[in-house]
Amino acid sequence: MKNVTLFFSVLLLVTFVGCSSISTNTDYDPTVDFTKYKTYMWFAGEMPADDELGKYHLIKKRIANSVEKSLEAKGYTKGTQENYDFVIIIHAGTKEKIQMNTYNYGGYGRGWTGSGGMSTTDVNYYDEATLIVDLHDAATKELAWRGTATGIIGSGKKTQEEAQADADEVVNKIMANFPPGTEK
Repeated sequence: MKNVTLFFSVLLLVTFVGCSSISTNTDYDPTVDFTKYKTYMWFAGEMPADDELGKYHLIKKRIANSVEKSLEAKGYTKGTQENYDFVIIIHAGTKEKIQMNTYNYGGYGRGWTGSGGMSTTDVNYYDEATLIVDLHDAATKELAWRGTATGIIGSGKKTQEEAQADADEVVNKIMANFPPGTEK
């Protein structure tokens, strides 16, 4: 059962509830000269076994497509095996979260003199996903820039076009601050 839940969580990775509820964050190495970057390549090595995105090839392909569109819109081109400025690595993780809300009803009085009343606690479980886009400098092999998007995974069926549009929206939010200094 856990595998089925995990599958649907990752399947809906790009279907964050109301894309506006996605929180994004970026970080970068301030010593890197990002103006020298013109070409990129995709990481061709093996990803860790716990990479949720790596387990679902079609979803990874959809997100990679979104990253490429975003980079091309910014003027970057795909390099060759012999000539590229940075390497892109995309990966993701999911985590089950718990939200507890306690509500008090009825009763009267204040402090220790009051009486009556009841309370109830609602416990809600939900899945949260984080998509990570890492850019490594080709010359130094060091992480130069990282962008993340974290949000609650939604449910609901999507067409291929809707799922790609959601992926595009999430990736565009992540990539909005690349290269550094382009913040809006």
